[in-house]
Amino acid sequence: MTILKAQVYGGSLIGVYLTANNLFVLYPTNLFKSTLENFKKIFTVPLYPLTINNSNLLGVYTAANKFGMIVPNLIRDDEHNKLRSYVKDSYQIGVLDAIDNAFGNMIICNDKGAIISSLLKDHRRKIQDILNVETVIHEFASYYLPGSISLANNLGCLVHPLSSDEEIEYIASILKVETDVSTINRGIPYISSGAVVNDTSGIFGLDSTGPEMMRLTNVLNL
Repeated sequence: MTILKAQVYGGSLIGVYLTANNLFVLYPTNLFKSTLENFKKIFTVPLYPLTINNSNLLGVYTAANKFGMIVPNLIRDDEHNKLRSYVKDSYQIGVLDAIDNAFGNMIICNDKGAIISSLLKDHRRKIQDILNVETVIHEFASYYLPGSISLANNLGCLVHPLSSDEEIEYIASILKVETDVSTINRGIPYISSGAVVNDTSGIFGLDSTGPEMMRLTNVLNL
């Protein structure tokens, strides 16, 4: 298990720019070389450069597990072809034609389950087919973007500190992992914006405090 506290483009919003699963990590094509070299030391899976419609916001636009990845329909053909070249033919790349396309903010998933925003209710079945896991509509902590207020791998999940015990229990039952509350980057409840993780590695925002790191890494088993 390897972790790192770092910055991307001078800020601690690691999860806005990167996305990861147990097969690969995607990073912006113009990421600083020194930053990339440090990240390569943390992850044991390959790291691949990509943009989405020439945007660096990979963590905002995508949601992925070991079975498939959800991407917005604004992805260009050349970007889609590049992504396709990185993965096996059996890996699903699902282009979702949705008005709301910040899928990283609207979907929390691992290899066991997925939770999506009500904004994606008309796309639930397609998302379930792409990610190949049980997919439910569930919003918690009085917020409609479940992916933005949570962080998960196949070993644990952290959610917004205002989540109720009942909500936490339900999330744990869908993702089938220990679930607890946390913040990141000195009290920020938008947990996924501040980190990128898989089952063996994690990069967390430089502003994250010691108590936050202890909670995050203990629950995620990193």
